[in-house]
Amino acid sequence: MNHKIRGRGFRVTGLILGIIGATVGITAIVFSALGMHQARLCKHCAKGANFR
Repeated sequence: MNHKIRGRGFRVTGLILGIIGATVGITAIVFSALGMHQARLCKHCAKGANFR
């Protein structure tokens, strides 16, 4: 008996979208951390003095 496996395209698409989603999520976390670090540095330096 030869059973054809169905839904292969959906599994591949789900895998690809999952990888893309994880990459975008990690990138967002990294950029957020960098932005928070820059904002913290700006409070302690003269850069932020002109914008208050």
